Amino acid sequence: MTPTLSPEQLLLIAREFCALYNVRISNFSALVAASAAAHARIEGLPVHGSPRAAAHAVGEVLSKVEALSGHNREFAALCERVFLALAQD
Repeated sequence: MTPTLSPEQLLLIAREFCALYNVRISNFSALVAASAAAHARIEGLPVHGSPRAAAHAVGEVLSKVEALSGHNREFAALCERVFLALAQD
């Protein structure tokens, strides 16, 4: 089963990340887009065949649609790891 990672959960992760790296959230839509990418469905069928693929989609969106004022690659990688950790539970 693919875990959920809601925009609100990504916001919480982003706030903690921002506090650690002294950056700020500059694009809230990127957080929403990353969540949507992870849970994408077409005609009711999941777009991603595995949690790893869904996690990669989260990271890819956050790398290309920057949510923060800096350190976006690191943030994207962190969100991928969090998603995969949730998949392990």
